[in-house]
Amino acid sequence: MLPMYQAELVPTDFALRMRTPFTACLLNLVVLVVAKFAIRDWWGAVSLIFVVLMGMFVLVGAYRVNASSALFFCVMATISGIFDVISCVLYFQHSKYKLFDSKASSLALLAQVVFLTSPLALFMSAIVSYAIFTDCRDHNMELRPLLGGTPFDYGMGFEGFVQQPTYSSPPSRQQAVPTPFSGQGLRLDGTVIPPQTADAVATSTAQRATA
Repeated sequence: MLPMYQAELVPTDFALRMRTPFTACLLNLVVLVVAKFAIRDWWGAVSLIFVVLMGMFVLVGAYRVNASSALFFCVMATISGIFDVISCVLYFQHSKYKLFDSKASSLALLAQVVFLTSPLALFMSAIVSYAIFTDCRDHNMELRPLLGGTPFDYGMGFEGFVQQPTYSSPPSRQQAVPTPFSGQGLRLDGTVIPPQTADAVATSTAQRATA
């Protein structure tokens, strides 16, 4: 699910257009960080700071949008949103004030707004970041066969693509099996033995070897 990307995905026109909505989502999260510090939700504010820092990596890099970091931001925002939903339920279960109670103080009303809007903002930013990643991934997978790659190596960018050389195995050489007692016979004085005589000598030698 979370492959390690060695190169950035080239952003599409849709991903570049979604950069502005994603920046707006990050600004909303920054406002929530300040509000969480105001209501003294220290752990929630610190965890949200890490989500914002991860979101900043989506806006930096070789391109205006880093689609590979958008996937990791989506995972972090979704997990933080789930924990914020749990925190919201626990807060209203243990709070003595109802939702937007007129008797509640301004700090209690601010806490209610923060606990309600925090998971919504996180899930919204996760949806935007995932839309950026999927569009860049699908576009890269469509163009990968044109570059000679496979549909599964979508983690590499177009500039980072290096076609691997293909090596062909050398042709196998068939060794000739030597035939015993074959060839042209020669006498000690260098004269050539006639074929009929050479065959007779070879036959007699073979019979002696088997005897």
